Amino acid sequence: MLALYQHYWNYKRPKKKGKPSKFFSEGWVEFTSKKVAKRVAECLNNTQVGGKRHTPYYDALWSIRYLPKFQWSHLHEREAYQKAEAGQLMRAEIAQAKREMNFYSRGADKHKRRKINKPSNVNTSEADDAIKVPQAKAIDNSCEENKSKDDRGSKITTNFF
Repeated sequence: MLALYQHYWNYKRPKKKGKPSKFFSEGWVEFTSKKVAKRVAECLNNTQVGGKRHTPYYDALWSIRYLPKFQWSHLHEREAYQKAEAGQLMRAEIAQAKREMNFYSRGADKHKRRKINKPSNVNTSEADDAIKVPQAKAIDNSCEENKSKDDRGSKITTNFF
């Protein structure tokens, strides 16, 4: 059994006639006896794949391990879990995109309704949009302060002379 790479690199290459080649990231092999499986894993692990020198996988190394107590059902469970997880992630992304789209479309609809329902007078609409805030009246204490300052200065100068 072989697992395909998540991202294909073939799209960068010029298209050839026939079927496109596939890239695999990992694979599993089932043996009838444990002895043979252990021997193959021991012999082939970290050895050169081989073939002719000009083949793409000539310098690649085998990475083979013997997995004790491993069953094919574990492999299929893992694949089913990964597919379910990917589907759930895709559904969540689609739901988020729908929410964003609905939010913007509702805003556009509100804007259209406001334009239609606005009265023709621009001045009244601006007055309606403005927020009315009650303001306190300013107290003019500047005259009283100046008088008190002048009085102090005159007292000081009169006492001095």
